[in-house]
Amino acid sequence: MMLLDVGNSSVKWAIWEESGLASRGRFTHLDKDFAQRATGAWGELPEPAAVAVANVAGAGMEQAITAWTREKWNITPRYLRASGTAAGVKSAYTVAGNLGVDRWAAMVAAYREFECPVCIIDCGTAITIDVVSADGVHRGGLIMPGIGIMKRSLVEDTAGISVEFGDNPAPETLLAMSTRDAVNNGVVYMAAAVVDRIMVDFAATPGENTEIIITGGDADYLLPLLIRQPRHDPCLVLKGVAILAGDSVCAT
Repeated sequence: MMLLDVGNSSVKWAIWEESGLASRGRFTHLDKDFAQRATGAWGELPEPAAVAVANVAGAGMEQAITAWTREKWNITPRYLRASGTAAGVKSAYTVAGNLGVDRWAAMVAAYREFECPVCIIDCGTAITIDVVSADGVHRGGLIMPGIGIMKRSLVEDTAGISVEFGDNPAPETLLAMSTRDAVNNGVVYMAAAVVDRIMVDFAATPGENTEIIITGGDADYLLPLLIRQPRHDPCLVLKGVAILAGDSVCAT
């Protein structure tokens, strides 16, 4: 089965076999040339038995994925949706479908793996935090701007600032010697500070040993700055996609 985690900026994919995730990759889709990017990533892969997708990039992206998989493999993908309950997890949302399916998949995967209270920090275009209790109940979450969005807000709302997008390296020093590095360092430190504060708050929760997992494309940039080190699982959403699509996933 091919698993797709389609975010607002990039497509993460993996091939799931009985032994686990056999191969995986990632490509951006911000330039809207999805077919070319998909052919470059998947054109030489063996035809999968099925394609399961967690898509938060909108209806246009869903149409582009379906057109490609139908033309290449004669497969119509299965598009997953968040629901009230799945795999032992109960949503906190009154309207379950309003929860992002990527957040839902990550919660399902984390709870299946650890079977204890979990806090999932997903560092993508947006940074999301979700918590699931020991009995599988989603306690709610937070959504805040990701590193790229914070950079864009400075460029759009502040005169004289020019930065490079797409690369958010962990700062080598706290203080920067150029505007570009000052912006990069500032937003990466802001994101790291939020993640650190979240982990401190959950570590102090009485009576709960919460497992904290970080995922998402920007997690690598934040990890070197974090005071507390969470578990890092870049494939967490993809594992949840497999679970929601009907396959059981072991931790890899």
